[in-house]
Parts: sequence; structure tokens; C-alpha cells
Amino acid sequence: MKRPKRARREHALGWILTGPAMFLLGVFVVAPVLLVLVLTVFDYDPFTHAFQFVGLRNFQRVLPSHELWQATVNTIEYTAITVPVTLGGGLVVALLIHGLSRGAGFWRSVYFLPVAATLTAMSVVWRFLFYPGSGLVDSTLGGWFGLRDWLDSTSLALPAVAVVGSWAGLGSAVVLFLAGLSAVPAHLHEVAALDGASAWHRFWTVTWPALGPATVFTLVLTVRDALRVFDQVRVMTDGGPLGSSQTLSVLLWQRGIKFLDIGGSSVVNLVLLTILLGTTLLQLRTFGRRWETAGTR
Repeated sequence: MKRPKRARREHALGWILTGPAMFLLGVFVVAPVLLVLVLTVFDYDPFTHAFQFVGLRNFQRVLPSHELWQATVNTIEYTAITVPVTLGGGLVVALLIHGLSRGAGFWRSVYFLPVAATLTAMSVVWRFLFYPGSGLVDSTLGGWFGLRDWLDSTSLALPAVAVVGSWAGLGSAVVLFLAGLSAVPAHLHEVAALDGASAWHRFWTVTWPALGPATVFTLVLTVRDALRVFDQVRVMTDGGPLGSSQTLSVLLWQRGIKFLDIGGSSVVNLVLLTILLGTTLLQLRTFGRRWETAGTR
């Protein structure tokens, strides 16, 4: 049965409109992923461009390695530190800014500045703040709590990097939560206030359910960025000391760029991609219904 002429025209128009986006998606997303899958079973020399099929040999030497498991644990630990701080801090700051009668635009710009700034340059500044002895952190927290020489400590290097990651991600979370707060109907707060509901009860019964879509979207982006952390680790610690702050992205860079182990770095890349896809699907399966129902409980 032939489609009506109008339906065929609309179908062709749909392909024309979505064609450029699908082409770019294929070139910059699908093709690199397929290339990574191919490189995991080859030994590639970037100088001679020679390919040698090695089968599962790259997996056999990389997957059991201590550095891969340490980098995976560090990445998960970094994510566990930064995500709650970024989400919780972003929500609190967004509520405070949203409640201002004056100056909301100014404070919104102030908290969004870290997002607009280059993270690599800001990491250099933070490195000086954590500088042993003369840095601001050693001069304050070091004297108060005895926490000194963070970047050269196997127990403090990763938390130091996590501080920078939380600070950098706070601005995006604030903006996303502010967008969610602006969509909360004002009359619902007025009705709840007339019924005698306290500020906490108005937040819990009105504001928080309506923030469902914004919360899920912010959570997915924050977890994704945390799992892919690279810039501040590379600038501040380069994965040290003794690999205590080495993440999967840093290990990927070291194997692929520093040691030219293209096959091994592709395996690390595949591990990181699997974790990213797994966590994203888990979040959408767990919280996705609230997103789809626009935050209703």
C-alpha cells in the first residue's frame, strides 16, 4: 500500500531536517566508538601506521592490571565525593538565590563564572592554593587541623582534586536548579502558606516534587562529568602520588599519548565507556519515571 503524497513529503522533510544532526552524530560519536572497539584487538604503531591483529591480548594484559583497578576505584571515589556536594550545594545556593528580591542576577552570574572559566587555568590557580607550606590551604586548614601538603599525600591528593571538581560543577547545578525553580507554580506556594504549611513543608510537598526533571538531568550530567574527570587531575597531580589520584581518563591519556599503547588505551576507554553507559541507564531507570511525569510524586 502506497503512502499518501503528503505523508511521503513529511517523511522526506523529516529526514532532511534530522539528516545533518544524524551525520554529525555518526561522525563524532558512533564512528569513534566503533574505532575504539576495533583498536582493542589490534596492536597499532602510530609512527609506522602498522596494524597487527592480537585478538584478546590487550584485554588480557590491561584488565587484570593493578593500575586499571586503582584508577577505577579512584574514579568511583571521586564521583562519590563530588556528586553529593555538587547536587546538595547547587540546590541550596539555587534556593537562596531564588528567594532573593534583589541581586539574584548578580549572584547567578557569580556562581556561573567557574563554568565559563577554563578549568585547566583554574586548576593551576588551585594548585598554588594547595602549594605545600605557603599555599592558602596549608596556611589555614593545615594549621587548624594538621592537614598539610595535600597534593603530595596519598590520602589527600584525590580529595584535593575533588574540591576543585565540586567547585567547578557547582555553577552548572545552580543554573539548572534555578531553571527548575522558575517552573514551580507560585500559586501552589501561596495555597500551602494559607493552609499554614511551614517553609520546610512547602519545600518538601511543593518545590521538591516539581524539581524532579531538573534533579534527574543535573544528576546525569554531574555523574557523567565526574566519571570523565581529567583536567584538574592532569594539572594538579598528574595521577600521583603513587597513582592515588589517577583516574580512568588520566590512565587513558597516559597509555595512549605518553606510552603510545593504543590498544591498551582503547581497552581503558572501553571500560570507561561501559561505566558511563551503565551509570546513565541506571539513573534513568531509577529516576526516569519522575522525569517523564514532570516531577509528580
